[in-house]
Amino acid sequence: MTHSATARLFLKLNSQYSALCGLVLLAAAGALSPMIFAQPADWVPGALRLLGGGLLGFAALLYVLAKNRFVSRASVHEIVLLDVLWVIASIVTVAFFGPLLTTTGISLVTIVAMVVAFFAIAQFAGAAKIVKPRPVADVSSRNGDLIATVKREVKAPIETVWEVMTDHPAYADVASNITKVEVLSGEGIGMTRRCHGPKGESWEETCDLFVPGRAFGFRIHTEAEDYPYPLSALSGKWLVKPVKDGSEFSIEITATPKGNALARWVFTMVAKHQFKAVLIDLADAWATRMEREARG
Repeated sequence: MTHSATARLFLKLNSQYSALCGLVLLAAAGALSPMIFAQPADWVPGALRLLGGGLLGFAALLYVLAKNRFVSRASVHEIVLLDVLWVIASIVTVAFFGPLLTTTGISLVTIVAMVVAFFAIAQFAGAAKIVKPRPVADVSSRNGDLIATVKREVKAPIETVWEVMTDHPAYADVASNITKVEVLSGEGIGMTRRCHGPKGESWEETCDLFVPGRAFGFRIHTEAEDYPYPLSALSGKWLVKPVKDGSEFSIEITATPKGNALARWVFTMVAKHQFKAVLIDLADAWATRMEREARG
């Protein structure tokens, strides 16, 4: 549990407020110029539209962060800093350039700054509740591939961890993106299994790495005509090793998106948070079962 709900709530509200302000500036820059500035220059409407576009970009960033259950405390603090800088800029504007503004303009700048200050305080307080998840997860891009990894230490002997990891049908009990796993044939190298997704989709996987008690891997048959995801290649490795107080297991997923450079970039941006959330949830659920079984 990351306890990020409060921070994400105010990130979402901040996103909506920023988007509203941005849209107003873009749509009514011409009408707002004489309302805000006592003697607006010809370039002022364009500057207001530019500011509106920047606010929409900021709103999009906030939206992405608000959707991430595992948003970090550092990421929230970065947004708080940007909000504080906005408030400082507003104070400087009113204090030193007040004569250039109308009474309405000063009021608008002040009101907006007060709302932004509220979001900064609320987000900072929400960030204080965020607890770093125990699984260490990372998602990165490398040579066009998406590499997702997660590691988790558990207080369980390596034999128990290995037994749980290789219980293929039970994989569906801990993986949020899988509802059923069927072993079709074999065991070890060459073993095949079929995984089913939450929307009725399914795909086959073949074991291409197997070191008893230590590691196994699967290659997913993305070349199949009915493969449901926009990936040209997908593989995974599951490993376990002993550590001081028990064991550590890890998962590494390598995915190659289909399409042109833009399509691959979009997929990577969208999939990064999803991959990370799925792996963290999986690692925590697995750890719970491993430690429960170790206790007997």
